[in-house]
Amino acid sequence: MRKVALIIGIVLLLIGFFQGFRYLFDYNILTQYGKGYVWGSIFLLIAGLVLIFFGLKKKKNSP
Repeated sequence: MRKVALIIGIVLLLIGFFQGFRYLFDYNILTQYGKGYVWGSIFLLIAGLVLIFFGLKKKKNSP
């Protein structure tokens, strides 16, 4: 399950980065639709980072 979360996290991270990076610097001149597109990309980045974190997190063993 951790490998699946890691793979999906990496895919979401890459999609969010590549689709939102183009418009990030033009944020002030974007329409509301364009700003929503950028925020959606940021959401994908965050979701990808969270999944990568849980995919890499090691399970703690109880003594």
